[in-house]
Amino acid sequence: MEKYKDWTRDQLLERLVQLEQNTNGSNATAPPISKKAAKKMKKESKKSKKERDQKPFDMSKYRQRHVAFRVAYLGWRYAGFASQGDEITLPTVEGQLFTALEQTRLIVDRDNCNYSRCGRTDRGVSGLGQVIMINVRSNSPLDPDAPFSPVDQECPYVDMLNRSLPDDIRVLSWAPVADDLNARFDCRSRTYRYLFRIDQHHPLDVQRMREAARYFVGSHDFRNFCKLDPAKNITNYHRTMMACDIFPLDSQGSLTIPEDTTPTDDGPRMWTMQLQGSAFLWHQVRCMMSVLFLVGRGYEAPTIVKDLLDIDKYPGRPEYPLASDLPLIFFDCAYDNPIDWTSCAANTHLPRLFSHLDERCYMEDVRSHTCQLFYQRVVADFPEQAANIGPANDTRTMVVLGGGATSTLHRYRPLEGRIRCHTDEQRKIGYLNRKRKRAEFEAEAEKSA
Repeated sequence: MEKYKDWTRDQLLERLVQLEQNTNGSNATAPPISKKAAKKMKKESKKSKKERDQKPFDMSKYRQRHVAFRVAYLGWRYAGFASQGDEITLPTVEGQLFTALEQTRLIVDRDNCNYSRCGRTDRGVSGLGQVIMINVRSNSPLDPDAPFSPVDQECPYVDMLNRSLPDDIRVLSWAPVADDLNARFDCRSRTYRYLFRIDQHHPLDVQRMREAARYFVGSHDFRNFCKLDPAKNITNYHRTMMACDIFPLDSQGSLTIPEDTTPTDDGPRMWTMQLQGSAFLWHQVRCMMSVLFLVGRGYEAPTIVKDLLDIDKYPGRPEYPLASDLPLIFFDCAYDNPIDWTSCAANTHLPRLFSHLDERCYMEDVRSHTCQLFYQRVVADFPEQAANIGPANDTRTMVVLGGGATSTLHRYRPLEGRIRCHTDEQRKIGYLNRKRKRAEFEAEAEKSA
């Protein structure tokens, strides 16, 4: 290829003609293709012709209705809920929802649909009670003065969207809402759950954790329980937590507090921290859970939570790891006027929804039991070694991070004696200085150009 890089276009064309003549290329035919490839090409040709002939969708022929959708999703393979503009390298749940909404012609585009979301969960976080509100195409009469159609005569929104969504995202239900209702700003409270397991390899003192969790309840400054972002210029870190407690989780997902919370071989293995608050800061729940794990392992006293909420005592957050995102679930949200999700539960979509969720549970159950078989096989092959594995036989310090992850230290340093992160004010000053220097550099570069 090197010898052709300096050739002109005319020289290249002349050389191409010479090669065709030498190989009798002017009379050559394309190599035969298989029937399967020909069928595929024909199908793609018909599809592209159909797309070319398809007229733009005219939403003006339809009336629009402001509705709320309750969405559930497994966030493990997504870069968060909120769309970030690049769905190829950073796929999001919201991006998938908008793709489905546009494919089903329920909206024309995302810029003109009066859209709002209740919360924006981070990368890896799942959701069960996420709510979005949006204007969608309706079966109602086009006359704006006419009443909207009854919900049982509306478009089958849930079915339409679920047929276009990936199998780890599902719309659970819908409901008509007032035009001025906003999913984010009118939300009264949001509830999160964080799942964790207690066994011989992950021992935790639940009673100590519950005692520490009670200090979170009330209105506090949570800057030591979040990740600070100076670019957002947040000035108020006070948030109100209505409830915070730790419960064992039974197979049906219900919560009950046993009289004795001491873990036993035949006792509950899966537990959850349930947290209800008005609003949350970036990574707040995961930071809170990280400190509760330290308390549960006995490395910190339950009163460490009260101390970290005291900004005079801890103006900067001591360095501690962030708990895993895997077990975190955006569980529910509430509004002053409760949304009646059941009134729109059409019998047509519920069997398919039940079937899909049951199939997904079955698949995950099989995967879980397969992993357990792997573990049991190794234990059976090496019983003596397996009996000596665990925190009870390890002199090192094991820090629980959630989601099965742990960190091992030779010596634990209490939070009180750890290096402190920069305060919010220091971070903001540093950010503004970097921003100013970057602007000066760019201005100088423009002058030089």
